[in-house]
Amino acid sequence: MLSFSATDSYSDWSLSLCSNAGCSGDIPLSAATALSLPWLVVEKAQIENGDVINFQAMDILLKDGEGNTIDYLSVNGFVDQEDMNCEPAYSWQASGAQTSSKTISRRPDGTGGWPTEPPKGNADKPTQGGSNNNSGGGNNLGGFEVLVPATGSVCAPVEVTIRALNQGGNLLAGYSGQIAVQTSSGSGNWAAGSADVPAGVLAPNPDTDNNGGVTYQFVPADGGAVSLALSNATADELTIQVTELSGVESQSSAIQFLENAFLVESSDVNGLDIVAERDHQFVVRAVRRDPVNGECGSIPDYEGSIGLKAWLSRTGDDPGGNAPGLNIGTSTAGVANALPSANNLSLNFTGGEASFSLVTSDVGQYELNLLDDTSGIVQDVMGSPLPVAGVSDLWTVRPDRFELFVSGNPSASDASGPVFRAAGEAFDVQLAAVGANGTPLASYGQEGTPQGADLTHTLVQPVGPGSEVGLLSGAGLLSGSLFSNGQALVSGVSWNEVGIIALAARNDSYLGATPPFQGLSANVGRFIPDRFELSVSPGELAPFCSTGSPFTYTGQAMSWNLMPEITISAMGPGTYVTRNYTETGFMKLNASGVSRTSPTTDNVQTGLSGALIPVTASIQTGMVTVSSPGQVSYIFSSMDSLVYDKSPDGKVGPFAPSLTLTVTGVVDSDGVVAPLVPVQITPGAPLEVRYGRWHLENVYGPENVASLSMPFRAEAWNGSRFVEHADDGCSAWSTASISDPEVYHTLSADAGTIGAGSGGPLTLQPNGTQGTDALTWDVPGWLEADWDGDGALDDPVGLATFGVYRGHDRVIFWQER
Repeated sequence: MLSFSATDSYSDWSLSLCSNAGCSGDIPLSAATALSLPWLVVEKAQIENGDVINFQAMDILLKDGEGNTIDYLSVNGFVDQEDMNCEPAYSWQASGAQTSSKTISRRPDGTGGWPTEPPKGNADKPTQGGSNNNSGGGNNLGGFEVLVPATGSVCAPVEVTIRALNQGGNLLAGYSGQIAVQTSSGSGNWAAGSADVPAGVLAPNPDTDNNGGVTYQFVPADGGAVSLALSNATADELTIQVTELSGVESQSSAIQFLENAFLVESSDVNGLDIVAERDHQFVVRAVRRDPVNGECGSIPDYEGSIGLKAWLSRTGDDPGGNAPGLNIGTSTAGVANALPSANNLSLNFTGGEASFSLVTSDVGQYELNLLDDTSGIVQDVMGSPLPVAGVSDLWTVRPDRFELFVSGNPSASDASGPVFRAAGEAFDVQLAAVGANGTPLASYGQEGTPQGADLTHTLVQPVGPGSEVGLLSGAGLLSGSLFSNGQALVSGVSWNEVGIIALAARNDSYLGATPPFQGLSANVGRFIPDRFELSVSPGELAPFCSTGSPFTYTGQAMSWNLMPEITISAMGPGTYVTRNYTETGFMKLNASGVSRTSPTTDNVQTGLSGALIPVTASIQTGMVTVSSPGQVSYIFSSMDSLVYDKSPDGKVGPFAPSLTLTVTGVVDSDGVVAPLVPVQITPGAPLEVRYGRWHLENVYGPENVASLSMPFRAEAWNGSRFVEHADDGCSAWSTASISDPEVYHTLSADAGTIGAGSGGPLTLQPNGTQGTDALTWDVPGWLEADWDGDGALDDPVGLATFGVYRGHDRVIFWQER
């Protein structure tokens, strides 16, 4: 859904979506529904591949009619379509959503992030300028929660916590507006608090005008909540008004400032960073303002063991879990959830001060109330006892850390470690929010604003410069609703790469309090590819000779002009190629893992008998090289040979070879296979196969001639007869291969290469005697022929006869005496 005005020209614009399920292709906005401007709606039915919509990981590209990038959104780091030449004007990153989420939205002016929202059925209403889904309250400010103690001392500041809420009443963690803060009494000075230290700007600062007013500029680092300290020297009752510049306002409950009060202050080295299962030290001071000189000081009459009433005031976000205890050294007292009817705490005071330890076993957010209405230590002018009360700052008790466990994980440390999962294969992550002693905290996730975790990953191995971090699916921001008794089972998590990762869970601000807490898993992995996918470049056969029309003889070995190549892609989920597979140590495929079968006959051509012409192939082990990240090339060997077997049955006219080799399997040492086999390879063949022979002419002449020439040539069968093979300008010859008795002559040594099918001729020098010599030329098998018709191939034979005269054209008869 996009936001437009009626005057916008978008008819030639388009959207495209990509995820691990593929890409949608361009979706023209001209087909979108514009009946509810400013919203322009593209229905899922208009998307050819609707399965690409994945709220956990996808990206969306908006382009104009010329293909220029207008806007871009990457969900959970998926960047298949990112335009590296374009820097978006606004945020283009969105976190991965939970499975139930149906909306990712941003304000049309480009401000803010891209939050995800779960569905809420038909009750949702359009909200221009914000989320288009009201569930969870969206990202629009609904008001403020102003948390104050019931009582305060005129001698010390009180902590006031201000929390920005969305329209659903949940914490608006990304709030960055400016507020005005004002006391109803018009008195008091403000400073930064310590319970939730503000990161923004307080003005004026320092505030010394005692007018009760101040402004504060929230920043994203505040996480939507800050604490401010209010000092008020007047013993009165007041409220606090918080107003945003837009007009949204909220008011606190009343604070009663007292002349006599208990101050509850942290004496712990960790300040107010309270961690469950880690005891936290506090001091209680009984203070009063002297009615004569106005000086504040301790009430020294508080000495020894004093009985008090102690109870908690829990915030709306407090999960209502196990109450803390107060340890005074000799015993631990429980704390009530409401004002008890009798004293339930005894503190040992010395000079108006007493110490205790806060003992916690669960998360929570509350204030501690103390009341002395029984000791009578403080009296009015008539001698009547006065109660003394005090309230602590707002205490947020957070987990110490997350602990993570991945079921069945062998925790490999390097590329030789055991296999855990294939890329994209689901696994379960068990997550626990634990205290300092490692015990799961039962109430985590049950808060008013349920607290969850941000589950992410880091790459452990491989560590090369080309290593890919990959995409962790089924993780991201985990809702607090997943937690039960402090633990969550996150099912369906997967990683789309090869290697070893570590998981991290983090909560940056528990109920608005800092610091963040997190947890790291052990190594998770090793992950391997899901499968191999193959693509083939078929290569090309090389002719023996191409001085004329390219050809190879029947019976002659052919090699490669261009070697066939198989591109083997190590796949993750869908169409994703795991780039880390080819990083050092993680590639487990070698040449022996590629299985092939060779052709035994031509695919089409038959011999004289009607049977396909047989082929003898000698296919050697090829070579494996990395062609690109995640892709391996298997290249056939240059030593391969393919031969059309030569026999009299194969004496057919020239034909184009048609041969098929088959890839029958690809498997690496981890057992990753190519499921879509067999794959056939039919190499190109820009040549003819020709049935040839080597022919020697018979010659004759007088025994006393100076020399006699014997012509020879290469011949090819044209389908009906042998003809001189004019295309052969490549066959080499040598008289060294001739078997010659040389009874009546001497053969002159010679060698060369035939041209246009003819060679030589051979030179025979007669020795003066008469008779016939038979010359047998030992030629290669592809130039032999069945000269005698016995079905066997023979070397060619030429006869040289000496003592025979050609005669004379004018002599009719010649006789010697």
